[in-house]
Amino acid sequence: MKKIGILLVVCVGIFFCLTSYELHAKAATYQTVLGVDKEARGKYTTTKQNFTIEDYWKTKTVKAKLVYRVTQLSEQEVSTITFSVNDVPFYSFRPAKGETGVQEITVDVPADKLKKGSNVFAVEGFIYTTLPDNQCTIDDTPANWLHIDKASSVLVDYDELPFKNTIADFNDRFTGIDTVKNEQSGVFMSDKTSDAEMTSSLQMVTAFAHENKLDDKQIALGAYGDTAKRNDKRYQLVVANFKNLPAALKNGIDTEKLNQQAVIKLQNVADKRVLIVTSKDDALLKVAAKLISNQSLTSQLALDEKWVKADEKVETPKTKVDKEIKLTTEGDKVKGIGHVEQDYFIKVPSNRSISDGTKVNLKYRYSSNLDFEHSLVTVLINGKPIGSQKLTAKKANDDSFTINVPKDMNIVGNFNVTVAFDLILTDNYCGFMNDSEIPWGFVTNESTFDLHTEEQKNFLFNNYPYPMIQDETFNEAVVVLPDKPDASILTSLENVFNLFGQFVDGNYGSLKAVSSSHFKAANESQNIIAFGGLNDNTVIKQANDKLYFKYNQAGTYFLSNEKMKIDPTYGKRIGSVQLIPSIFNKEKAILAVTGPTSQTTALGSTLLGSREMLSKTYGDGAIIDADDTIHAYRFKKVASADNETSFATKLADNKGTLAFAAVTVMILILLATATVLLLRKYRKK
Repeated sequence: MKKIGILLVVCVGIFFCLTSYELHAKAATYQTVLGVDKEARGKYTTTKQNFTIEDYWKTKTVKAKLVYRVTQLSEQEVSTITFSVNDVPFYSFRPAKGETGVQEITVDVPADKLKKGSNVFAVEGFIYTTLPDNQCTIDDTPANWLHIDKASSVLVDYDELPFKNTIADFNDRFTGIDTVKNEQSGVFMSDKTSDAEMTSSLQMVTAFAHENKLDDKQIALGAYGDTAKRNDKRYQLVVANFKNLPAALKNGIDTEKLNQQAVIKLQNVADKRVLIVTSKDDALLKVAAKLISNQSLTSQLALDEKWVKADEKVETPKTKVDKEIKLTTEGDKVKGIGHVEQDYFIKVPSNRSISDGTKVNLKYRYSSNLDFEHSLVTVLINGKPIGSQKLTAKKANDDSFTINVPKDMNIVGNFNVTVAFDLILTDNYCGFMNDSEIPWGFVTNESTFDLHTEEQKNFLFNNYPYPMIQDETFNEAVVVLPDKPDASILTSLENVFNLFGQFVDGNYGSLKAVSSSHFKAANESQNIIAFGGLNDNTVIKQANDKLYFKYNQAGTYFLSNEKMKIDPTYGKRIGSVQLIPSIFNKEKAILAVTGPTSQTTALGSTLLGSREMLSKTYGDGAIIDADDTIHAYRFKKVASADNETSFATKLADNKGTLAFAAVTVMILILLATATVLLLRKYRKK
């Protein structure tokens, strides 16, 4: 009996240990840091920070941490700082009078005010440097300030909900912020790396990169046999022709059915979630990859296996660039005495500029306790005002304002629209006010931005990723790779296509990958993205004479050019990206991501691996070394050469002008003929 008792105790102990381990394995935290210092000035100030709660999280606690400094002159009796989440206040305190140095406070955020998806944590400060009295003392001075440190954060403590074993749940977790931050997801192709597998992999990496919310982390891309890269990934997407699929992943797949269809199948391998995309037919494999790249369809797949036919409708609609954009879906409230702002981000392809007809249609309302002689609303683009309108008592509950965006602002690519209210009070410019008296403005969800654009067609990194991507879709793009791409070449692809994902929306458009030996005349009419060096990529070899940074005859180092003297030893250690008119078709371009070795090619790809690096890569040719020293230049002749065309060419390009010119010439001919006839007539007389 004693032995049985001991055995029971041991079993119970083991059970509790295993249970504890399981709970511990699922428990996690995610911290969203403000990241930049915020300087808030004036009696009333507000600062907002977004944070995410994923659908598959079971939230336990959320803690908000404020790291701040406040003016030493603040009056404790009236100064307050208030925390709110999703516009609901939940905690207030008074900063101590005479506080110096950095202060810190951490509080619990009420769980019942949180929601799945995006949440907003706000810090509202009422900082006064004078006590209220019967006299009106204006205290809007530089002494009213609140500094919010970049270390301020929101910490979510959560358990992962049990995995649902569906393709949709895999899809959600694959690009979840915790998954991506911890580098737990990746797309892997077979070690044979066929053209179809590469095309499919690049299509899917681009689609998942579009869903990635983190700028500093990427979706991994590699070969299945690269265990060093693959083994630590909890979520693995494996794409392969069935004949190349690893044997361990073939179990349970209906091979007979696979003759006519592709399959997307979820498997659990050890502690990993593996989504397999496979077919015996390369064309079907690409269809299945396009389905996975359609986030709307993939999110509907509440099953662990999906069979895909050749005629499956999987393409997303073509993106419209010129369109009416809602500024806000739910409406936005601002409040405070004086100048308060609400910002909106407008996404535009990097090679498009604002054209005539673009306008802001603002619908808004505001409090009625204002000095309407001095209160107004202003619309700004990238911080520059484009128009203002006075607020009126008559229209306080329903006002509107339409303003055209001046073309001379020369806005290219993404930009910010700011709606700024100047809320001036009639008889209380200063002193303490309770919350109900604070003036407010509200931008309604009927407010829109009518976007009209025109293309900038120069082959420059300033317009990148044009022309490989046009209007948020791949534009007849063909990727040319070494016949046996190694891990460094795949890293190059990972860099370039993760950034492409930030510019591509959906799976519409044409993208194809081919190995160097499979590059054919049919590919020459396309926009070409060539990876590798002189000796392993036929396009780079053929285009070497036209490259801005050319190779020596052996392809072992870059040569000097008119912009830069390059020592051969340095030329061996650098990578390059170059955007040149195609040697096959001048209307298309070649993007060369290149280096003397696959490692230096990967180094060059970092120039196009993030928005931060892209901002340093201007012109049409750039190099980078291992110390991150970048040399970027414009080689193609500037505006005069770009834009100077013959009169005849200009006429040919403008049908209206051509028609007008034709009519003018005909009239001149008729006049000349009439003049000659009249002269002959009167000579005879």
